[in-house]
Amino acid sequence: MWKIFVLFSAVLATLSFSIQLMLIHDNVASLMTVEEEEMKDISSFTLPFSPSKGIVISNKAYFVSGKELMEYDLEREEIVRKAQMWVEDLRWSENNLLILSKRKIFLLDPITFNYTAIDLSEDPVDVETFEGELIVSYGKYVSLVKNREEIWKIEAPSAVVDISVNVKRKALAGITKDGTLFLADLENTLAPKIVFFTRVENAKNVEWLENFLFVSSGNRIIIMNAGKMNAPEVVKEYNVGVSSFVKADGSIFFTSGNILYRMDSTLSMKRLGVAQRVFLVLSPEKRVITAGELLWKRNLDSEVRASPAVTDTLVLVADVEGVVHAMSLNGARLWEYRTGFVVTAPPKVYLDRVYVTSWDNFLYAISENGNLVWKVELESDVSKPFEVNPYGVYLAIDGGRVYLIDHNSETLWQFKDDEWVSTGVTVDEKGAVYFGTLKNLYSLYPNGSLKWKTKTGYLLTTKPVVVGKYVFAASSSGWLFCFDRSSGSVIWKKELPLTLNSALSVYKDLLIINGSDGIYLVDLQGNVKNIVFAESPSPVAVSKEGVLFFVSNGTLFSYTIDGQKRWERKVGETISEPAVGEERVIVATRDGTVYCFFDSVHP
Repeated sequence: MWKIFVLFSAVLATLSFSIQLMLIHDNVASLMTVEEEEMKDISSFTLPFSPSKGIVISNKAYFVSGKELMEYDLEREEIVRKAQMWVEDLRWSENNLLILSKRKIFLLDPITFNYTAIDLSEDPVDVETFEGELIVSYGKYVSLVKNREEIWKIEAPSAVVDISVNVKRKALAGITKDGTLFLADLENTLAPKIVFFTRVENAKNVEWLENFLFVSSGNRIIIMNAGKMNAPEVVKEYNVGVSSFVKADGSIFFTSGNILYRMDSTLSMKRLGVAQRVFLVLSPEKRVITAGELLWKRNLDSEVRASPAVTDTLVLVADVEGVVHAMSLNGARLWEYRTGFVVTAPPKVYLDRVYVTSWDNFLYAISENGNLVWKVELESDVSKPFEVNPYGVYLAIDGGRVYLIDHNSETLWQFKDDEWVSTGVTVDEKGAVYFGTLKNLYSLYPNGSLKWKTKTGYLLTTKPVVVGKYVFAASSSGWLFCFDRSSGSVIWKKELPLTLNSALSVYKDLLIINGSDGIYLVDLQGNVKNIVFAESPSPVAVSKEGVLFFVSNGTLFSYTIDGQKRWERKVGETISEPAVGEERVIVATRDGTVYCFFDSVHP
């Protein structure tokens, strides 16, 4: 009796890979390319173990030997990391290594080597990717899993021993322990339909090959034409057993004894060479780009103090000579615009405008192709961070005034008090403005009139940040203040090892602060946790996913929000904050070098 259970509804998407081969003979591994009927040896090396399972991703291999999973660096020819776990098989899906284990499938992040688990009622036998989700076989069941929940489940008459998915045909093939071969139509991804089943004696493996089914059964290979899914026909048989196989670029590569064979859509079987086992290699022609990989770098031949900015199309960096450099996301130079003097505030982009402030006392509006739209002269230079929203540009000049200038260069209001403005300007979602001075934190109404000011007794040096009903600002003397957003009253203050270069970043309800000795998390109640020890780190950039990026001692670091290191790369000294774009991390070092690294993060 076949049973199908629809458990959850979902919207799905598609994924595919290109593949190469790794051949294993005892403990000797060989990376190979296959061209037509010839194999070419890329490299061979001797392993300190004999792997039973494996998969290769770019320059890293993941091997199973005994009860250990090992990450092996193919360039350095050494074990990098390993974990004690029971592994039945390995697969790859999106950015995770899939580990089939006892009643679990582990999703291992190859960057952090951390993993999460999908719990199953029985041991998993196989897992396939279909439209971005996982189809898992375990016990008598085949199910589609999304976010660790089963969307639907097929119950077979006996235990399922192998499955294969044809993404193009939207079809599932499976084999059960009693030798039943079955086909399911996945056209309706939320309600699969069994369209065919038959008995194949001693069947143990099945794989789609375009419209054909490759079935290994004892010492036979059976090829079936499944053009009509409800009536597949046997078209060829070979008297050969299969010990291991992989599907690669429209062909099936399999070992029988110590011989490697290839079968493609012509259904002919070709002998290629000697191998005991064959493993997958993902992306042979184009390497899999991993997090932390350098995509490009450019030297601007001038010192940079301002943090870079990145948009959907541009990377912007301003140097101390007053030149704004625009580059594409691929690092190509697009244009330069020269202001009159030093630029230390990060450029800002709003719609099709690039806004830049300079120590020559001007605010510049530049088009996205590098032409001046307008510039406004102010009473003093602008060295601190500013804000841009639909109403215009909010900025404070070193002379002490705060301005709102609209996108047509008109000054809508200005605020002047007796104190020197010591921080950048922050604007909340209601248009209220916040900034710090020698001894006070100010809040202005959206029309520029004073809402409140609160005495701190300390020179505030960080640009304020707004989180919920609170405003936070800090002093280089070491005090972090939490203010009530509506009244300005001080809720609490905490002493931290802060510096002139300390800045506040936000992730959800957490503050992230760079101190003299590392990175600190502070919650809304004032609880402090030092999550990373680092010497004089730069301000921290935070992605939408909660990934942290900062530079310390000339090295760019990436950490999780709970303080686990993801990767590090040598870049050079800088005190400016990195910038996070769509799968890009940009760093501008003091010597004028701009680096662009890949990571699966978003701003």
